[in-house]
Amino acid sequence: MWASAATVFVLSVFHGCLGVISICVGLFASIRAEVWLAHSVSPIWSGAFFAVTAILGFASTRRKTPYMIMCFTAFCVVSMVTAIVSIQLLRLGLVNHTTDGHTFQKEDLDMCILVALGTTGLEIVVCLVSPIPSWRLAKLAKIELQAKREGPFHIEVLGQKDIVVVSRQSTPNCKKKSNAGYRLKREHIHATIL
Repeated sequence: MWASAATVFVLSVFHGCLGVISICVGLFASIRAEVWLAHSVSPIWSGAFFAVTAILGFASTRRKTPYMIMCFTAFCVVSMVTAIVSIQLLRLGLVNHTTDGHTFQKEDLDMCILVALGTTGLEIVVCLVSPIPSWRLAKLAKIELQAKREGPFHIEVLGQKDIVVVSRQSTPNCKKKSNAGYRLKREHIHATIL
């Protein structure tokens, strides 16, 4: 589990670094622009999504719950969609004008747009790679959670008002630690919602 958590942590560092770079490039481009257009502020929004993805990645490696890890994975997909939209908007900054289906590129290319395109492209690659180790980490966290349930008791929530405490008591004739050696005792606790 340590290797998967370390991989997710490193990928979260990449998400964070690329997010900060993208936000800085977007701020520089929007300050320098005479008129705010979509291509000058889109790196700010995509960088914000990358930064939130990094925060969720750090939290998922720290808490290691399947829900937090899947939240990180889902936000990777959302960040990838945001990056794709950002690339489309950044491409508009390279276009001088269009006529009859022909697109003419500007003669002098803006360096901020090229850097923003590069960081957004790298972020798409990181977003494509990130779900694989996070799925592995979620699987290992789920196995670890199930191993914790093999203790002396665990709690099952059956419905909105039914909570079951399941405790294991060993039978005197069998001393093995298998399910056959334990007698399950279920106690129903009816909860009320206040």
